[in-house]
Amino acid sequence: MTTQAPIQVPIALGDRSYPIYIGSGLLSEAQTWEGLPKARCAFIVSNERVAPLYAQSLQRALAGHYPQIQQVVLPDGEAHKDWASLNRIFDALLGHGADRQTVLFALGGGVVGDMTGFAAACYMRGVPFVQVPTTLLAQVDSSVGGKTAINHPWART
Repeated sequence: MTTQAPIQVPIALGDRSYPIYIGSGLLSEAQTWEGLPKARCAFIVSNERVAPLYAQSLQRALAGHYPQIQQVVLPDGEAHKDWASLNRIFDALLGHGADRQTVLFALGGGVVGDMTGFAAACYMRGVPFVQVPTTLLAQVDSSVGGKTAINHPWART
């Protein structure tokens, strides 16, 4: 059985450019993690369904890049895309002394991507973040284009 090489799609944004990798087995491929933002600390934000499946693999892949790696595990589901979950991320960042170079990794579907991106945009007026989407919808929607948010309880979904 042969495996196909990952596809790399460059996103050209000047000094904010980045690649998107498409393929199978990317968590364990060293090439996937080349060019990561430099930092002393990284946070993997995931949910209670995805974290048990992939968080340890991602942590192993990042171990050579970051001296300190923390995890934040959120409840699963759209109902938890709220202030309480956002504050869980902020509490973890503040509790571990995260600074402006701390990198957030969104490991999960659209809700995790939205939550992590919004937290990264807000924490200290913006910290780097990397999407590691685990669902097809997250791969084609929430991880592309930078739309991130939380829900307001009065708003219709």
